Amino acid sequence: RVGLVAISKTTSPKSQHLRTTMGSSTVDKKPEAVDKRGIPLKSVYPDSPSVPVLYGCMQGVFLGLGVGIAYGMYSLGNTAKFDSKIATLAAGGLGWMYCSAFALRMGLVGVSTLLGCERKAAKVNVPDQQVYKVHGQDQMGYVLMEGEGQLGRFNRAQRAYMNLLEQLPMALVQFMLAGFVFPFQSFCMAAVFSCCRVLAAVGYISSPDARMAGNLLGSLTVAAMEGCVLLAGVKAIMQE
Repeated sequence: RVGLVAISKTTSPKSQHLRTTMGSSTVDKKPEAVDKRGIPLKSVYPDSPSVPVLYGCMQGVFLGLGVGIAYGMYSLGNTAKFDSKIATLAAGGLGWMYCSAFALRMGLVGVSTLLGCERKAAKVNVPDQQVYKVHGQDQMGYVLMEGEGQLGRFNRAQRAYMNLLEQLPMALVQFMLAGFVFPFQSFCMAAVFSCCRVLAAVGYISSPDARMAGNLLGSLTVAAMEGCVLLAGVKAIMQE
């Protein structure tokens, strides 16, 4: 079994320079500005557009890219072989089952959007996922994840692992469904996805912002497989 542990610290609003050791050199950086409770004063989300608009635009872009990549693989690959597999789906009335994967993912997008709205309003930035209150007579700040030094790296490595587990179920659904019609292409996308998630984990251990390159590339590979599933599902429905 894999044990998940998060090292936390009680935050305070003290303003002081932190010295971060990098190899043999030392650099100064200012701590994140926080309020008297220890919560950041500014969210990592931009002031505008709103979270629903931001997420909606991102989903639209990735969906468009995914369908475009899928159609390119369909048109430039062994189209006759792909069509024969799609005809099998149509014969079994499975086109709607393929399209249901898209409907399920839209539910996840909706919940993620709600989470993003609340994260922005609460100003709880990654890698923190919860905020804990210290109970008792002593007046202390909220408890958030330790972000500095080796313990901070450990916490971010744990979050990178959980990011993978959060993405894996839907990715597996897309890869398995797409693999029936596009087997070799699905294998390639699965390999790229795995590499991207490792890249994201390496970046996340360094800093929260450094995770984005791997995350975005990994999401693009899933979007490509989603495009394959949608393409196969719609074509099968049209043939039913």
